[in-house]
Order: sequence, then C-alpha cells, then structure tokens
Amino acid sequence: MGKKDVHKLSTKAEITIILLGISSHENDYRISWALNEHLGFRFTKTENHKVLNQRLKELQEFSTSHYTKNENSNTYRLISNRCDNGFLIEELKNIDFLLIIEEKEISTPIQELIAKIKAIPFISAVFSIDLSSLKKKPHIL
Repeated sequence: MGKKDVHKLSTKAEITIILLGISSHENDYRISWALNEHLGFRFTKTENHKVLNQRLKELQEFSTSHYTKNENSNTYRLISNRCDNGFLIEELKNIDFLLIIEEKEISTPIQELIAKIKAIPFISAVFSIDLSSLKKKPHIL
C-alpha cells in the first residue's frame, strides 16, 4: 500500500492594529460609559495593565476596559495613558486614553469612528496614531 500524502491548510486571520488617542478630563469609567452609549459598545472593566517603568524602577498600573462582541469580531481595549507615577506612552503626554482596535473584520471606517467619538461632548480630541511613528514600541501590543 502506498504512502498517503497529507496536506494541511492552516490560515490565520490577519489582524490589523489601529491605535487612537483620546483627550478628555473625565475618568476612565465615564469614557467607557460614553463609548458604550454613543457607539453601542459594551466595555467592561478588566484588570489594570501593569508595566515596570525601567527609568523610574517602579511598577505602573493603567486602568483598562475591554469589549469584544464575539470571537470573530474586532476587539477594543481602552487604556488610560496616565497613572499616578507617569505615562504609558511617554511621548504622548497630551493623550489621556488609548483606544486599541484589533481589527479582524472591517467594520466602521476609522474616520467615521473618530467622528463619532469626537461628537461626545466631553471628548476634547481624538487622534489616529501611526504605530511606526512612535520612538519606542508601547507595552500594550
């Protein structure tokens, strides 16, 4: 009997990372609530994002919220860029929150999403951030 050839096809869904910076003087829970109300998300508070700051030799904790509709849809993470002892991304000190979108499926065009977030009354500004323009790779990806 001859030897069987086995062919396995494995594909990984390509994920695109989109990073938005949000400026607002409101607390993290208020931003999460507003995104839920205005965009139909369901952000829930998750464990704080912890980073050891090498320069300060201190552990930093950044509040984090998470939303995924289902396992095949986009994942959204809202992370504070500020904590009591510093910034998650030092070079973005004018940004209060980071919205990380792990895009598995094309949904709302990014400019439309930015416009919807800007329409929230207590959001000062929303910026699309080019990851390649950052000097140091953030500890969030």
